[in-house]
Amino acid sequence: MCVRCVCVDVFCVLTHLRTPYILADAQERVVAVLAGRPVDASWDAVVREANQAMEATAKKCCFQEQHLNHRRGFFPALATGFSYGGGQKMPGNFCNTPPNAAALDELCQSRAIKRIAGFGCTAYSLYAPKVHRSTCASLKKLCKEHPTLRFNFPNSMFPAATFNFGPDAVCIEHVDCMNDACNWCHIAALGDFDADHGGHFVLFDFKLVVRFPPGSSILIPSSIVRHANTSIRPGESRMSMTQYCAGGLVRWVETGFRTLDDFCSQDPKGYKAYHSRLKSRVMERVSLFSTLESLRSDAAAPMPS
Repeated sequence: MCVRCVCVDVFCVLTHLRTPYILADAQERVVAVLAGRPVDASWDAVVREANQAMEATAKKCCFQEQHLNHRRGFFPALATGFSYGGGQKMPGNFCNTPPNAAALDELCQSRAIKRIAGFGCTAYSLYAPKVHRSTCASLKKLCKEHPTLRFNFPNSMFPAATFNFGPDAVCIEHVDCMNDACNWCHIAALGDFDADHGGHFVLFDFKLVVRFPPGSSILIPSSIVRHANTSIRPGESRMSMTQYCAGGLVRWVETGFRTLDDFCSQDPKGYKAYHSRLKSRVMERVSLFSTLESLRSDAAAPMPS
């Protein structure tokens, strides 16, 4: 493991290949990881298979305007799994048209896509173990209350995934404001492009530009860290897949499986106490980030039953 603590005033370019890099803040809290790729001779074949699966899926899907032009950029993207927010009355599975839903289900069954999803979740559990365990506990309670919620992959605890289809899935500067602030988002680069010349991952708040070749993964708290990609060259293609957890899902569990309006009307004292503890809850969530010193012991702790 190679550790780099970020405390610079100018943008730096970081080569990101197979070696993981930890990004830590001034208090040495681990706040993101450039996870790289598995040490696996077959991984290039996995990436090629994932590219083919993504390209085949794109041909089967029908993209509407909101799928083509959105706050992350100007390329086709579809989400699957479950979420809560954006006007939903309660947590639910993403609603896609029947053809799109069938194509996304088939994509999630791809062996290569499942391997990439599993690698991202494993990296999450290793580098943010306390956040991972806390989120798993919340999602376990959520799914017990709402058993129709459906995960995308058997080997990943992320409740949602977005597939950014090519041929030019290059994100503009943004944050994913609906995601849980303390949870990490898994981002995996795919496609066929020369990573020396484009497709870099830009972390504006860390002042880092990261070489991000196909098959590599990065995990960041995407709702609070501004990020984007650099463009690729003509004739190349770039795609990506992301996994994440909506902040509304965690809040739904915290408020007793109800909306904030229902919480306020049904339990005014509880609602007031909930809001009065906002600052302390933030600090409790921040304390879930491991430090460089505690990371090894935090990762070794057992998952609660």
